[in-house]
Formats: sequence, C-alpha cells, structure tokens
Amino acid sequence: MSNTSIPPLDLMFFLTESAQSPKHVGAIQIFEMPKNAPANYLQELVARFKQAPVVAPFSYTPYFPRLGMPQWKESEEIDINYHVRHSALPGPGTEDQLMEVVQRLHSSLLDRRRPCWMCQIIEGLEGNRFAIYSKIHHAYIDGMSGVKRMYGSLSTSPKDDTVVTTWSFDPNARNKKKTQGRPSKRTNPLMQQARGVMEAYQFMTKVGLQWMKLRESDAQIPFSARRTRMNKPIQWDTRSTAICTLPLDRVKKMGKTRQCTVNEVVLAIIGAALDEYLSAHGETPTAPLVALCPMSIRSKSDDSARTQVSAVHVRLGDPGVSPGRRLAQVVESSAASKAEVASLSAEAMMDYGVMVFALYELLERSKLDQILAPSYNVLVSNVPGPGEEDLYLCGSRMVASYPISTLLPGVNLNVTLLSHGNSLDFGLLADRHALPDVHLLSEAILRHFGELEKALLAAPSSRRRAVSRTTTRHKAKPKAKAKAKAKTKTRAKSKAKATAAAPVN
Repeated sequence: MSNTSIPPLDLMFFLTESAQSPKHVGAIQIFEMPKNAPANYLQELVARFKQAPVVAPFSYTPYFPRLGMPQWKESEEIDINYHVRHSALPGPGTEDQLMEVVQRLHSSLLDRRRPCWMCQIIEGLEGNRFAIYSKIHHAYIDGMSGVKRMYGSLSTSPKDDTVVTTWSFDPNARNKKKTQGRPSKRTNPLMQQARGVMEAYQFMTKVGLQWMKLRESDAQIPFSARRTRMNKPIQWDTRSTAICTLPLDRVKKMGKTRQCTVNEVVLAIIGAALDEYLSAHGETPTAPLVALCPMSIRSKSDDSARTQVSAVHVRLGDPGVSPGRRLAQVVESSAASKAEVASLSAEAMMDYGVMVFALYELLERSKLDQILAPSYNVLVSNVPGPGEEDLYLCGSRMVASYPISTLLPGVNLNVTLLSHGNSLDFGLLADRHALPDVHLLSEAILRHFGELEKALLAAPSSRRRAVSRTTTRHKAKPKAKAKAKAKTKTRAKSKAKATAAAPVN
C-alpha cells in the first residue's frame, strides 16, 4: 500500500493523546471452555492466534513527517509476540483479579512505532473460563467497526474450530461478491468536504446564538452543564473500572411501554444512578446532569475501519423526579438534540465532531475548561451487537463482552454498553483519583434498573436477575444490594446463574 493521509477525526485521537489520557479503546471478552478441552487448549489457541495473518488497518503504523500531513504507513515487520501475549491469573481467579489486570493494561500508552494494538489471552479465570483483553488505538477504529471485527471473528457453531482473529478478519472480502457488478457512485470528495465544513460552520453558529440566548431551542448545547467531580482534570494515568450486565429483553420491554429506545432507557437509569452516587459523596445535584452520546453515522454496508461518529448532548432528568418522569425528560431532551442535527449531512456531522472535539481539547490544555461551564458530565456510548445467537471461539462460548473505552476532554467518566444475545454488558471507566469507587455507580445502575422496571412494568417476582460484576483496582469486594425484584449479586461474592445484557452505542 502507498502511504495515505490519516483522516481528520482519526488524527484528532493521536494529536490529543497524552500519558495521562491515552486514546485507545478496548474490550474484555470472557469465554467458557468446552468441558472436554485438552490441557493444552489455550496454549494451542495462542499459537494459532500468532499464526493468523495481520490485515489492514492492523498492519498500519502512524507516520508523522516533519512536513506534510500525518500518514498511515504499512509496517515492514510485525513482531507478533509483542502484539499477542499470554498470561495467567493467580488462584482463585476471580473477576476482581481479572479486572485489576485489565485496569493496569488499559492505563498505558500504545507504542506508535508499531501498529497500535495488542491482545492478551488470560487464563486461570474460575469456572473453567478464560478472558481475552484487546486494546486498539481509537484512530484505527470506532465502536461500530470494532464490533464488526470482534464479533465477525467468532462463530455461531460450537463445533467450528476455525480461528479468525480480530486482526485478520477482513469485512471487505465478505462484501466483494455483493458489490461486484454494481456501478460505483462517483462523488467528488473535495466538494463533499467543502459542503460538510460549511454546514458544520452554520450549525456551530446556531449553537453559539443559542448559548448567547439569541436563539431559542430545547436542545442541550455545550458549556451549559453543572460542574461535578466527573469534570475534575485528569492528572494521572491510573484508572478504576466496573462492569455489570442487564437483560436486554427487559430493557426493550421498558422502552416499548414508553415508545422510546433502549438508549433512552439506559440514559434514564444512568442519570438516576449518578444522582445517587453524587449525593452519597456530598454533591447533591440541583440540576440535570448531561451526557455526551456518540452517534454512528456509518452506513450499514460500510465496513471501513475509519472513525465515523459525531455526538449529541442529552439531559439526564431532574434530580428527585420519579423514574417514569425522568425517562420522559430524557426522551424529550434526546428528541430535541437529534432534531437539531437531523438535517446535517454525514460529512457535516463528522466535521462538527472534529470542531467540538478540538475545542474541548484546547480548553482542557489551556485550563479554561475549569473556568467555563462544562459541556457534559459523562460520556455514554451504546454499540449494538450482532444478534441473539450464542457466539463461540474454537468451541468456547462467549459469556460476556465488556467494553473498556477511553476518556475524552472535559470528563473523567465513560460508560459504554455492548450487546450480544440477550445481554447488555456495561463497562465503566473512570479516573481513579476522581472516582475511586466507581463500583458503587455500577451497583446503583442495577438498583435503578429495578426501580424503573417496577415503575413501568410492575415486574412479577419470577423475573430473572440482573447481575452485577463490579471491580476497582484497590477496593474491597463490594456488597451488592437487592432491590425491587431485580436481584443483584456481585461476582466477587458468588457466581451468577443468570446474566443478560444489552447494546452499546
């Protein structure tokens, strides 16, 4: 391949990266090994991982010339032993121990002299299970393209022993037959980009007029959120994490009762949980918290790896209101924000995202973000998964897939959701110095899921449990609380018998 320029939005993740705030995204997948797996099962799996070919973009290295635009450059040599690693947990192999390892692995920068990705196979997880932790620089993929590669490398058959790794999965090869014979749509990329910049500029002007109170709109705009501990500047690279799972079918049912989306139900739950968390820390909210919600603008047929997202701001409901009323407020705010950007083209949405991201980064580096009002308090991303079928890797069934994302300028809390089967898996990532006990937030998410379900559905006592698996690097094993017939258990205390999860944008 000849060198190609790194697209602006992807480049932003390189330019704004620091040791305190790496810009890679990751995931921890948990698999249950076959009962008849041989003793060397994982050693053989690791060996086959290392034998797998490396295809684009995983074969690219970022190149920053002294003159000209940064470029993607094909790596002449890839040290697969650097990128693919094998380790083991000490006994007893709890999920707390696993997440302590993940927190440490996720904190460090990727080496830009190599393709910016790594994969670690971790054995020794209790219950005849193992985990695969992967991290990839956000300049290489966004949520949707990452999920397509991660799930596309798995099989729906427990008898399939084919190994197709994330870095060798080529979605373009799958689509070649579909596109053969079709006339390609010829577009002028420079004209598209010019139109996109103009649209984005006009939209930013509208937002500015609203901020100066010269224009009326119900949409939430930047620099109008209240300041919380989630807006403290990030000074260290240490992180705290928590994971939990909700049943997707029940979340969907809740949305159906109010004719709203899964994402809006989740935002209402997170808003109530954050209000509770802040109140417990002496910061009782007096106004709605605000979430920044990434929006994929990728077409369903687009399997390219480049980042194609923008974002909208959504209010998370007034403090102290009933669960049903909070959901209604979230739906209203979400609809208003989406309506504001509905007329923008995909190019304009991406250009708007670049402008806003650059502005947030500039304010953070100049410390002006500590003077102006914050734009948002939490980033919430919901990435839809592949469907309802179980997924397997060489006969091992995937039982969980927790996203561990990145922190963007102005905020130190990220909540990302990822769905598979009937599970909605949450991955919470926070700055450990600002939110050392983020496991309390994941427990609150489960409680408020139960409260909202009770309010909307009057749930019968026979419902399956929503399961909490929470960890932070230096906390004691948490005590889970049962609430409103949706029982919760921390994985640190006992094995969960029923898990369910839902999507992540």
